[in-house]
Amino acid sequence: MAEIKIEKKKPVWPWVVLILVVLGIIAYFVYADQNDNDLNDDFDDDYNNEQVVDPTYDSSPDDTYDTKKSYDQFKAFDESISDSTRVAIDSSYTKKAFANLTKAVVRTADDNNVEDSEALTDLRNFSSLITSISTTTKDTKGFKNFKTASDKVVKVMEDIQKKNFPALQTQVADLKQSASKIDGSVTMNKQQDQIYTFLRQSRDVLQMMNN
Repeated sequence: MAEIKIEKKKPVWPWVVLILVVLGIIAYFVYADQNDNDLNDDFDDDYNNEQVVDPTYDSSPDDTYDTKKSYDQFKAFDESISDSTRVAIDSSYTKKAFANLTKAVVRTADDNNVEDSEALTDLRNFSSLITSISTTTKDTKGFKNFKTASDKVVKVMEDIQKKNFPALQTQVADLKQSASKIDGSVTMNKQQDQIYTFLRQSRDVLQMMNN
């Protein structure tokens, strides 16, 4: 009688494992790419779509400032706090307001020939600091940078006042007091009044300095 050869079936599980591994790798790269896009969106927040005038010298040979640019930067800041209901509630809106404020302060300091200081240098580099500010109102660690920026703004504006605006001593003192009320350990949506008051007073003092 002839023997019937029975061929053993090759196990299927190695193929199943291989397919799962491939699918896992694909899912990882898709998820990672999505996270990168979300992170960029958080940092950008349409930041470049807002009017933010760069506080640099104009192109004239003698390196003098264009006073219209100084005014435009103040105007950009003024417009970025026009909707008080969004300040400290809309994180993207608030980031742009602080960015425009620091640029307006730097421009005013340069217009008044204020000597460089640690605070002024930090405000010049605020474009890099802005990316480390959390766009979520729950992240108090990221929000501490708003407090840092506020304190540095006051320091530079105080230097400007002492150099060229002795009559604004009271206004700058009031601004300093407002900045002290901003708490770096509290989420910004819980201190909207304090933040908006600080931004509004900063605008008023800058306007008097630029008139």
